[in-house]
Amino acid sequence: MGSHCARLLVEDGWLDLLLCDINEAGLEKVAAPLRDKGAKVDLLAGEITDPAFTGRLLAAIGQREIGAVIHTAGIAPQMGEKDRILAINLDGTIALVDAIRPRMAKGSCALLYASTAGHMPVTPELEALFEKPVPAGGTAELVDKVPDSMAAYLLSKRGVRALVRREAKSFGERGARLVSISPGLVDTVMTQGPVNENTQYMLDVAAIQRKGRPEELAAVSVFLVSPKASFITGADLIVDGGETAGMEQAGLGML
Repeated sequence: MGSHCARLLVEDGWLDLLLCDINEAGLEKVAAPLRDKGAKVDLLAGEITDPAFTGRLLAAIGQREIGAVIHTAGIAPQMGEKDRILAINLDGTIALVDAIRPRMAKGSCALLYASTAGHMPVTPELEALFEKPVPAGGTAELVDKVPDSMAAYLLSKRGVRALVRREAKSFGERGARLVSISPGLVDTVMTQGPVNENTQYMLDVAAIQRKGRPEELAAVSVFLVSPKASFITGADLIVDGGETAGMEQAGLGML
């Protein structure tokens, strides 16, 4: 989804980009066609959980103010243990928000990717842990209370939504906005492979019974960071083809 966001940003007139990913070769493949369209594209490869990453990010930005941020980095339950999921999806996002806040331009927007998984009901105990600010030591202080990787994913995305609500005011004080987007099933590497029972259920109850396309999520993302969405902040937008609404109607269990 990040590569589609970069392409659509350029098409929308954003011609000075900094692309970040863990894979530098992959970044170059995305950047080359954008440069051919006249965009200035810088690259920064690194691991978002590296304590040095945000410093490197700010150094790469230099003296420029930030007009827009679209943060898509994250891993799914099957891609790591619960501590790593929490560290990438939530700790990394918190560190990014803290780093970019002072550099946001007036009229700018930062968009964080959450997930419809973050809208699933959880026990009051788990909700209390992830709706409030993460402890000073990060999610490492919470991981023992999280049952497994699936729970870590749900709770990390719930934490992203809570972060947006909590920090929208601090961004607003700079004349900037902070929002999140919650995709449902999207046809990416994370969701490829045979359709299992849970995935089929999600598709069956949705109003639009297919996976989303990455470019559909990218189009919404670019709109949200644009001046066209200038009164949207502190909010999460569900983009899932009616999947969440369908599951609510069918009745959801609690984690």
